[in-house]
Amino acid sequence: MLDLRGNPGGLLQASIEIARMWMDKGAIVSTIDRDGNREALQANGKALTKLPLAVLVNGNSASSSEILTGALQDHKRAQVIGTQTFGKALVQAVHTLSDGSGLAVTVAHYYTPKGTDISQTGITPDIEIKMTDKQLRRLLRNPKLLATQQDPQYARASATLRYKFIPNLWQLMRV
Repeated sequence: MLDLRGNPGGLLQASIEIARMWMDKGAIVSTIDRDGNREALQANGKALTKLPLAVLVNGNSASSSEILTGALQDHKRAQVIGTQTFGKALVQAVHTLSDGSGLAVTVAHYYTPKGTDISQTGITPDIEIKMTDKQLRRLLRNPKLLATQQDPQYARASATLRYKFIPNLWQLMRV
């Protein structure tokens, strides 16, 4: 299970490398720069496992975490569970200025493998699990409850994985 809730993203290359850990083949993301040049980045046939996967997301999952989520969802490699993601489909480069500060410049726009533009709309989960204000407050007050059966999104992801894994387990045992 990958928990990308609250993950604002990071480096484009990092999301590609993580996707390659879960995908053997296919496009991970395509980018189009300001000049209209398109680049499609692919899996490299070196996935670590083919076991079922769930990805947890919410409205604070953005940018490179959305690249990873979109690739896994479009290839039906994972069940995406939670709420709509942020919708930041931009690739930015950070330039360091002489005073030590930085300037983020948008250098490209990205699309999921199926060509979906998630800008300002985000990724819709396969299984939407909204939490009540009471549930959210409880998890925020006690972070130790995150990723336990007291966390409704995690509990649903666990149940989904158990359902998908158990048939595969019996097949593996027969070999």
